[in-house]
Parts: sequence; structure tokens; C-alpha cells
Amino acid sequence: MSDMVVDRHPEFRLPDPLPEFDVLLVAGGVAIGLEAALRWLAQALDGRQGDRPVLMVAGSTELWSGTPMVEAVARGRELARELGFHLLADEAVRLGPPTGDGIVVVGATLWTDWCLEGRFEGRLARAGARHSWADCRRILLRRGRPWSPLDALGAHARSRGYIEDALAGIVCRSLGFARVPSTLVPDVRPGDRAVVLTHFAPSRRSLPEKWPGWLGEAWLAASHASDLEDVMHAWGAPALWVHGRAVAPADYRIGRTRVVANPYRRWRETGAFDPALVIEA
Repeated sequence: MSDMVVDRHPEFRLPDPLPEFDVLLVAGGVAIGLEAALRWLAQALDGRQGDRPVLMVAGSTELWSGTPMVEAVARGRELARELGFHLLADEAVRLGPPTGDGIVVVGATLWTDWCLEGRFEGRLARAGARHSWADCRRILLRRGRPWSPLDALGAHARSRGYIEDALAGIVCRSLGFARVPSTLVPDVRPGDRAVVLTHFAPSRRSLPEKWPGWLGEAWLAASHASDLEDVMHAWGAPALWVHGRAVAPADYRIGRTRVVANPYRRWRETGAFDPALVIEA
């Protein structure tokens, strides 16, 4: 699930009882402020998840605060550990039996690179966003330095590189190749499969063409998604890619990867949010 923004939607509730599941994936957009999002999630679950893992990536709203981003994420990691959650920011966690055939979840916010329509259009999108993107006014890169579209571009490059390299390492180790000291994901076992969890979408196919919001600003679509379809056609393609930053639910396949979004912030004509959505990777 994603994009609940409970500050604006106080009516939102998790289902009771919870559905049967192995791991809960939260693709960001829970609340304004990372600490508030984590504490809301802990209160809403109230321990009902038991020993089942809860994994989350931060969306842009989680980073809206007066705290610089790096500091906010570091504090969020500590709080997540205290609450028994995993907050992933260019990181991976392995789930499953120690002998193998488990799941490795690779998580990142995956900011946009603005180039959904191409590199030239990306420059225009950055220019539009520089004047109108709410994140530029609400996020701090460091003290006295607000977040910018160029910062998002740089963060995208780092996260994309991490995802690509982690996926390649996972498939190598799962096939039995020897581990090297510099591997990004050291605890992969034979038969493990990869799942990617991001806030921003990895494909234009997650954006409904007829959503009226696209008509307002030409750069808006590029602020929601980047084109990572080649990652899903590559040798180390993940079995599943879950994302947020969605105006409508999505469920489709690219190559060997199933792409799923289940946002609460929804457009009625494209399907409804499912608070008890369970999928098999």
C-alpha cells in the first residue's frame, strides 16, 4: 500500500483483522514527516503483524520537514529499528529460510530523473518543477539549502545504480557464484528471488493516460515516474516491483517483472484501493 497521507485522510484505517500475509510492503506517502509516518504505522498495526516483517521506503511527504534529508533518514532508520520495522533507503533486506529460496527486498525512494519523455523534455520538466514543485519548498537538502529538481536527478542516479548493481549481485549469488567482498547484498542464498520496493514509479505504464491532472502542468507526469523498463528486461530482473507515487492502482508485467501499485490517493475511474491486497511474488 502507499499514498495514504493520513494527515489529509484521517478516515484511513488498516483492515481489522489483517489479511494473511508474509511481509507488509509500504511504498511511502504514509504521512507528512518520517517520524510521524513510522509512529502512525506502528499505532495502526498495534502489534497485529506479529513477527511478520514490515518494510517501508520514504516518499517525498515523509521528508517534508525542517530537518535536512540525510539527518531525517538517519533518525528514521533508528526509529524504525526501535519499532521493529525496516526503513530502506538504497538498502536491501533478505527474508526467508536461511538455507535458501527466500526473498531479497531492494528498497529506495528512487527520485525521478525527469526524463520520462526524453532528455530534452527532462530539462523543460526540471525548469517547470523548479518554480512549482511543492517538494522544493518543503524539503531541505541541508541547513539553509532547499531541495531542488537537480538534487532529485542526482538522488535518482544513485538509487538506480544501487538497484541495478544489487539485482545483478542477487542473481549471481542465487545461482551459486562465489561471494566477493564488495558485494552490495552479502547474505543472498541459493534460489533467492528479488523484489524491488520504491516510492516513485519505474514506468510510464503506471500513469493512467486519461488522468485529468496531467493537463495542468506538462512536467507533472515526469515528477511521478522514470523509465526503468530496461532493468526489468535485464538478466537480474526482479520478480516483483512495488511502488507508490500513484494516482491509481497498477498491476502489469514488463519482461519477467510484475509491477504493482496500491495507492489510497486514487482516481475513481481506474479502480479502487484495496486495503487488504495480498499478492504472490
